Amino acid sequence: MRMIDISGLRVRYYGSSELALRDIDLIVEPGESVIVTGPSGCGKSTLALCLAGFVPHAIGAEVAGSIRVCGINQREASVYRIAQHVGLVQQDPEGQFCTMCVEDEVAFGPENLRCSPYEVESRLDRALATTGVSHLRGRKLTELSGGEKQKVALAAVLAMEPDLVILDEPTAYLDPRATRELIELVSRMRDADSRLTLLILEHKPWRFSHALERVIHLDRGSLTYDGPIGGAAFEEEILDQLPHSHRSLHGFGEPLLRVQNLWQAYGERTVLRDVDLEVCRGEIVGLMGDNGSGKTTLLHTIMGFLRPSSGRVLLEGDDITNKPVSARARKIGMIFQNPNHQLFTDCVWREVVIGPLCQGDTEEECRPRADALLDSFGLSSYRDSHPLLLSYGQKRRLNLASTMASNPSLLLLDEPFAGQDVSRARDLMCILDELASEGVGVLIIGHDPDIMTRCCDRILFMRDGKIQIDAPPYEAVAELERRGEHDYLPGRF
Repeated sequence: MRMIDISGLRVRYYGSSELALRDIDLIVEPGESVIVTGPSGCGKSTLALCLAGFVPHAIGAEVAGSIRVCGINQREASVYRIAQHVGLVQQDPEGQFCTMCVEDEVAFGPENLRCSPYEVESRLDRALATTGVSHLRGRKLTELSGGEKQKVALAAVLAMEPDLVILDEPTAYLDPRATRELIELVSRMRDADSRLTLLILEHKPWRFSHALERVIHLDRGSLTYDGPIGGAAFEEEILDQLPHSHRSLHGFGEPLLRVQNLWQAYGERTVLRDVDLEVCRGEIVGLMGDNGSGKTTLLHTIMGFLRPSSGRVLLEGDDITNKPVSARARKIGMIFQNPNHQLFTDCVWREVVIGPLCQGDTEEECRPRADALLDSFGLSSYRDSHPLLLSYGQKRRLNLASTMASNPSLLLLDEPFAGQDVSRARDLMCILDELASEGVGVLIIGHDPDIMTRCCDRILFMRDGKIQIDAPPYEAVAELERRGEHDYLPGRF
């Protein structure tokens, strides 16, 4: 019996005029490990949702063709029955959480399979240990970083002991160290269970070239390559074409943002420790560090979502430490880690102009800049689509277009390159370079050393809530190597 047997699969989401998948034929045998790759919006996530039964049972779409997993007709079987065989870790881990804390989340699946209390506890322990998150067992899910949430979501799926495990962009939110550990985990999973079938959706498939043997490439919903991983033409070489920042040769403007002696805590757990940093006009500053090191908390504190335990935040020389978010939002634009957290309207066009309209601009005044932004981010053909119908990478670009429409002086970007293929990452780097050249200051969280060292004028490296390195990219890389932080060196993945 074949693990995956797809014939003539066509999918079109309700409200969309475009096919998400076009005449897909695919066979995967039990025990195979396969990478599915392709540009942002090519249909990778749609294929995963079909295999897991969410399309069409939970997500409305017109579906034609045949799709079977473990001999089960996915279009006729219930999601509950499919879930006993297929485990999907989605791009947005929060979208599949059902409980409030780590332990309950990982135990949720086995409990619903009506496993005995002993079996539930045994599966819980194994899954947490396998994914390396046993230390998070007593934590609330809301307190976790994006990377930690992704690991917990994987643990919850492994605890179900499915026949087919699908990982949708599993490295998107992971720091370089965790990325290496995940690749090693994939290899161990294959070695430990020869019957387990793995399907990994990944923009950078070369990361798994030593762990998996087969690659499938999608483009605009069509299957364009299916064969040995050695015969695929990856985008890895495009990394060498990524632009390097040269703005530092011309100097920067005066300091735009100053953070002084900042401390932050969640209850009794200290998250930020005596943080000092500056971002000048026209400067792109990169913030790197392990998952849970305090990067997102720092951005949230600057934006005003969190009140610091102590310390000050100054913008253009004005102390904004105690000012509300609404006052800061006139000059600061922020992109959240999860793109779904800042989608508010029912069409892409309205999403881009919602900020300027709320500030009193007319649609006619908004139109030229909004059209230019949609074009720059490759979203013009989706202007009338519902934002939630976009791919993860497209949502991310829409978030940035919407933020930029209000002409902020300072941009706070939390993982803007997550979910982007290499070509789109390059386009985004060029756009940020243009903004910085116009005097906008940018503070950006990122995990990809190749992108960050090319995109940023300065690199900050955080460890345990404290900035340990603050230097130009070439100096930061040298210091990271001296400290033994080899996972953070360019060219590793």
